[in-house]
Amino acid sequence: MHRNLGLAVVAVLAAAVLLGSTASAARPTARGAQEDPSADVNLTMWWWGEQEAAGAKNWLAQTIKLYEKKHPNISIKTVLQTTDGLIPAFKAAAAAKKGPDIQYFWGGIWSLDDAWLGNTKPVSDYIPRSELRHYLNAKEDTYAGKVWTAPWYVQPSFPVLYRKDVLAKARVKPPTTWAALLKACDALNAKGITPIAGGIKDGWFGGWLYSIIGAQGIGSISDVLDATTGKQKFTDPKHAAWWTRLQEMRDHKCWNDDMNSLELYQGQQRWAQGKAAMTVAAGSDVKKFVQQVGVAKAGVMAMPRWGNGPYAGRLGSTSQTVGITAWTKYPQESADFIRFMHTPERMAAWFNTTGAFPADDRFNTKLIKLPQQKILFNLVKNGAPYLENFIPTELDSKANFAESQLLLGGSIDAKEAASATEKIAQRIRLTQRKQMANFKIWAQSYK
Repeated sequence: MHRNLGLAVVAVLAAAVLLGSTASAARPTARGAQEDPSADVNLTMWWWGEQEAAGAKNWLAQTIKLYEKKHPNISIKTVLQTTDGLIPAFKAAAAAKKGPDIQYFWGGIWSLDDAWLGNTKPVSDYIPRSELRHYLNAKEDTYAGKVWTAPWYVQPSFPVLYRKDVLAKARVKPPTTWAALLKACDALNAKGITPIAGGIKDGWFGGWLYSIIGAQGIGSISDVLDATTGKQKFTDPKHAAWWTRLQEMRDHKCWNDDMNSLELYQGQQRWAQGKAAMTVAAGSDVKKFVQQVGVAKAGVMAMPRWGNGPYAGRLGSTSQTVGITAWTKYPQESADFIRFMHTPERMAAWFNTTGAFPADDRFNTKLIKLPQQKILFNLVKNGAPYLENFIPTELDSKANFAESQLLLGGSIDAKEAASATEKIAQRIRLTQRKQMANFKIWAQSYK
């Protein structure tokens, strides 16, 4: 899932405490490890993902155990981060230049921003290109010719789950076009059924909505990068139209009335409980939700089509990644463990344990048995870029998160939301000039 920039002071303080506990153990120097392969190497990995790929914790523990058996001199300690704590904890680590050796990152800007700040080493300096070329969605983590973080697992971003039994009760077919979606919302409301369950209190869903609705209006990722740097504007029709679509959903009462009072996962549970016809979920969570409601009752699809652009009607696709920190004394050992995560046996175990797709084109797709996952994988094969990964994180939180809450709450309309987004973007362009220079370079790779 993606991603909150709520860098609460308490989270930063907690991160600082955590840094003291996880980074205090003395380590042998990298030079000593290189000169003596038997020297003890103690690695620390901070990660996230159990929240969206249930079973990841057990898989990681087993993977580390197997790796340590093959490399008796290496030990790996893991720290599972909270959703709100993932980013502030690493920012505190980067400020102190100590903490994890291996760090979990969401893709795109969430990976590259720390690369630009000098907080990570490029994985392509330690993992051969012949290996990296198999990692899915690595382009979104590539800058200046280097791959900065290594894709771990694919996040289909983000499918619509629907309840066949709930729709059948209302005599409504799964909508595949925007007009059909709005009509379905009207029909379901007439039957007293919530059309789509969601929760936006914690902000995450705003970024999801921007990506799965907004992608249909643009012509390419370069449009998004150009709007970020000011070459285009977020009030231009291709960028602003998604706010109109979101307002249409609000006006047709497509969402639960208490959407602003529920967090993301709380909203999704309404669907699992049969209290809504549809919801939007992380692709890695599809298996969990299907098993909760029953295979015969669940369907999966991309957001219904409204635009005519190349990404209209297509599911987004990104990969969650892991990177090597700038301060680690053991970059090669860290990279070797990342490669071990991509071995055929570990990829098969990952999928069988979590139901999420490994971010590797060597994954044995014959392991996919669940009908909904087969549909999902076919959608991913023709997936579109995930828009949220190509804008500044500040713009995401202050525009997509906040303005979606206001629009869905009825406080503003689509035009006001687009205008607010552009004003926030203008301020970022003026105050974050170094980042904007990086965005301009990044944009060239998508021309």
